[in-house]
Amino acid sequence: MTKRSLRKFKALYEKHFGEKLSDEEAARKAASLVEIYRAVYGNVEFPDTDKENTNEK
Repeated sequence: MTKRSLRKFKALYEKHFGEKLSDEEAARKAASLVEIYRAVYGNVEFPDTDKENTNEK
């Protein structure tokens, strides 16, 4: 997961649940979400739009 994706996930999580997450907790929760998604929909590749902007870290 890119740093940009992690920031987006953290912002969405805080908006919907009112709780700020550390980077470690956000990465763990995001990975769990991806596992659930893949269990339901199969091993689908997610588009990585973050690769388009390689200057941002």
